[in-house]
Amino acid sequence: MRLRLVVPTLAACAAAAITGCGGGEKAIDQQVKAATFTFDPTVAAGDQKWILEAVDQVRPEARQLIDDVDGMVTVSMFSEPEGSAVGTAQQVSPGRYSLRLNRAYLDGERKADRHTTVVHELGHVVDFALMSAELRDQLAGQLPSSGTCFTADTGDCTAPEERFADTFAKWALRGAVSAFGAGYGTLSPASLENWGAPLATLAIQVEVASR
Repeated sequence: MRLRLVVPTLAACAAAAITGCGGGEKAIDQQVKAATFTFDPTVAAGDQKWILEAVDQVRPEARQLIDDVDGMVTVSMFSEPEGSAVGTAQQVSPGRYSLRLNRAYLDGERKADRHTTVVHELGHVVDFALMSAELRDQLAGQLPSSGTCFTADTGDCTAPEERFADTFAKWALRGAVSAFGAGYGTLSPASLENWGAPLATLAIQVEVASR
C-alpha cells in the first residue's frame, strides 16, 4: 500500500509565506520553531506516543529539519481498511500543513511501517516548507533507475515528490525502514550519506536564516 501524496494547490503555494513550493524563503519564525505538532482529537495518546517515537529515531540533521517544521503540522488519523493511502501530507493554508495517518493499517497489520510512514510524510512537509523545487528534483533525480515502471506511480515513474520523500525517510532513519516501505519501488542511492549532504547543509542554512 503506497503512501499517497496530496499535492498542495498552486494557489496555496503562491500564498505561502515560508515555504518551498519552488520558493526561496527559508526563514522560520522563532515562535514557529519553538512550537511542536498539534494533535487532532482523533489521535489517541497511544498513537501520539509512536508518532513521536518515530521522530526520535531520525538522525540529528533530519531531526533539525523536522523541528523546523513540526510547529506548522496538525496530525490527525482516519480509518479506511480498504483505503489506498497509509498516510497523506498536504498544505492546507500558508504555513500550515496536515499530516493524516490511516489507523486501520498503522494500528493493524502495518505496525512495522509506522516509522517509515511518519518520516516519509514529514519529508513532504520539509519539501513543502523549506526546499526549492530545484533542490527537491535534483535529489529525486539522483536515485538509480530500477528498470521498472509497472504503473504511473511506481519504480522509475514515481513522481519526484515521492522519490524524494521515500529517500528522505531512508536517509533520516539511516536505512532502517520496513521491508515494504512506502511501496513505490524506488531504489536507494549508492550512498545515503552523500545523498543527504545537501539536506544537512539546508538544516544549517535554515538555522542561520532564522536567527
